[in-house]
Amino acid sequence: MERRPWFGILLVTLASCATTPPGPPEEVAPRIAVALDEGRAEEAEDLFEASISESGASEQLYPLLYEEAGTRYQKGESARSARVLGFMARFYPKARAVREARVYALFLERAHGEAPTPELVKDIGAAVGELRKAGGDTPLWIGLVEAQLAIDRGEPLAAREAFAGFKKSWDGRPDELAIYVDDIDRYLISHP
Repeated sequence: MERRPWFGILLVTLASCATTPPGPPEEVAPRIAVALDEGRAEEAEDLFEASISESGASEQLYPLLYEEAGTRYQKGESARSARVLGFMARFYPKARAVREARVYALFLERAHGEAPTPELVKDIGAAVGELRKAGGDTPLWIGLVEAQLAIDRGEPLAAREAFAGFKKSWDGRPDELAIYVDDIDRYLISHP
């Protein structure tokens, strides 16, 4: 009786299934974003890693994932947007636009509540730190974020310094920042 190497064939078949891309980038990017929305980060990583086995897929996924983050931002879902951007920051370490957008999304999430959670304050601090560490020109509004971060950390002197640095260079644009500038200004005046 001839022995068939079925176990070996099964292993090869399973191994090839594990590396088969989960679909074209246009289909995978939304699936990654939904997995992140639902707290399934490991599944999102698996989808991403399986997808990038194809030549050029990483470059194709970048704008699609960025668009997913932008769509969430436009819907007012800053936490979900920040989650997608945080995921991207891990896989695209040189993507400065991702880091800037993540800081802004976290800042907006912070603005939605009166008292931020310690986790959110830590996340904002880490995102700002990563952006600063990356070097290059940092957007002016980062000073505003740093002022709010210092307030949340209970560091009034650092908050005043960051806010003064921001106001010194701020020309009133973009207009969307005015409400945050007024809030921080009022807070610093009322807490000498």
